[in-house]
Amino acid sequence: MSNYVKEIMRKAHIISDDKTFYDAIKQMIEEKTNSLVVVDKEGKLVGLLNTGMLIAEVVPDYLEEDAIAAHFANEDIFIEDVKKAQKSPIKKFMMKDPYYIQGEASLMELAVLALSNKQFRIPVVDKDKKPVGIITRTELKKVIGEILNIKDKE
Repeated sequence: MSNYVKEIMRKAHIISDDKTFYDAIKQMIEEKTNSLVVVDKEGKLVGLLNTGMLIAEVVPDYLEEDAIAAHFANEDIFIEDVKKAQKSPIKKFMMKDPYYIQGEASLMELAVLALSNKQFRIPVVDKDKKPVGIITRTELKKVIGEILNIKDKE
């Protein structure tokens, strides 16, 4: 059974903080991932980015919580907003300074960190705060299943 974060983490998909919306969506599609770990020029963790943040960047604020207005908005608005967003720097809409954990941390520390901060994508970093992996809900679910002797059919 796994006891440490480093034993269950998956590969982090990393993007530089000087990239744009276009770069992020392109990388997510090419790497078949829904999240990216954002690093600065030194390779240190500075943020997180997920598809929800990209979608929020292209939906006008006045439509976000108004289902009726959204119903009447046409596709042209969406297309126009996607094209406008493509050059937006990811620094503008990424989650800045996310919670993170080191690989030697226990699974209980990980679970408490995720729950207490309602952040279910947790970057795993080395002593220099450089990403070495990421933990998602999937890894936590698999550990719980392992404890309960539920086998993965992969």
